Amino acid sequence: MRTRVSGFIRRHKKICLAVGAVIISSYLLLSFILSDLGVIKYISMKGEYNRIQSDVSRLDAENKKLMEEVEALKTDPDSIEALARKNLGLAKEGEIIYKFQGESKDK
Repeated sequence: MRTRVSGFIRRHKKICLAVGAVIISSYLLLSFILSDLGVIKYISMKGEYNRIQSDVSRLDAENKKLMEEVEALKTDPDSIEALARKNLGLAKEGEIIYKFQGESKDK
């Protein structure tokens, strides 16, 4: 029996090597695609990275705008006056403020 198996292997050595190479290649390819560090995971992480980058850019722009507003409120009396008029409903002496029903305060 042993000689029969070893004889088969000797005669079909190239086929056995090819089958072994196909099995190993298939395993490596599937591992490359489906593993935790595979292509599918890379694509999903790349999408998340791009989303986070856009969030960071948006927040940077918002932060810059707020810093400019803070600086204006520190130095510009007109900015302070505009904010007081908008948020507190203040008016200068002699001005009359009209409030209409149905109009929101945010406008």
